[in-house]
Amino acid sequence: MKLVVINKLSEEKLAELQNAVPGSVVEAYKSPKEALPHVSDADAIALWGFQDIAPLLAAAPRVRWVHSLSDGVERLLTKEMMERPIILTNSHGVHDRSVSEHTMALLLSWMRRIPEAVRNQEAGEWIRPRGESLFGKTILIVGFGSIGRAIAQRAKVFETKILAVKKHLSTELFADHVYTQEELMDVLPKADIVIAALPSTPDTENFFGADQFAAMKKTALFINIARASIVDENALIDALEKGSIAGACLDVFSKEPLPADHPFWKMKNVIMTPHTASMVPDFWNKLTALLQTNFVNFSRGEKLMNEMDKKKGY
Repeated sequence: MKLVVINKLSEEKLAELQNAVPGSVVEAYKSPKEALPHVSDADAIALWGFQDIAPLLAAAPRVRWVHSLSDGVERLLTKEMMERPIILTNSHGVHDRSVSEHTMALLLSWMRRIPEAVRNQEAGEWIRPRGESLFGKTILIVGFGSIGRAIAQRAKVFETKILAVKKHLSTELFADHVYTQEELMDVLPKADIVIAALPSTPDTENFFGADQFAAMKKTALFINIARASIVDENALIDALEKGSIAGACLDVFSKEPLPADHPFWKMKNVIMTPHTASMVPDFWNKLTALLQTNFVNFSRGEKLMNEMDKKKGY
């Protein structure tokens, strides 16, 4: 039984994974390119959902399980992945708390005008920005999976109204009202804050475009902590430049690292973080614990945690 992990692993973590499945081989490589010569006899591969798996699968005829170290699996749903009987799992649930906390940090920074205060501090200027209160605001969360629910739970503490958009209607503990995706254009004008928490699938590519931004309030804040592919970045830039919406808080981008000449760098109505929403001290331990549990289950022929529907992409 051989597992190849596309990420740096400590000797301790490698030993833990191997000891969990006696007789197994676990190897870790920094990149798909580095791993490529070593996957021909692999039974399983673990990598990030934004990494290119196509060359790996072509070189790995024995692979029967692929695990995404992230929630998203956008670059893993290749033609070969769909055609072969490969089980696909993700790290659903590991990132909920950290991403939801990061979302609230971005939201509160915008509402209380913290970036402006920091700029004034650096300039040595005593200027008192007039921030807003989150109390009574209407927050629309588009994509109400585990991360969307975690955001709603935390936002509710501030006595906000939570609207949720999801594929199918259901009763949600932390949502005041739930809408289907077909009702998105009707509900966008009601929101003071729009938070994108959708998975990246073919159906959600450019889910937010010119029409969606035009439907929002001119005072609205747009937050994307999901995947860059769900937003038409050019349409967002245009909306920000024209004042169609008030601002944006972004943790994901169409090209990372963000190019030095990208317009976002100089936009004062944009708060950016460099794809760090899930980065907290214990997140890697949680990721490897889930990977280890699934590795044990896989070796025993048992059902894996977070098994995905490859056709749906989640």
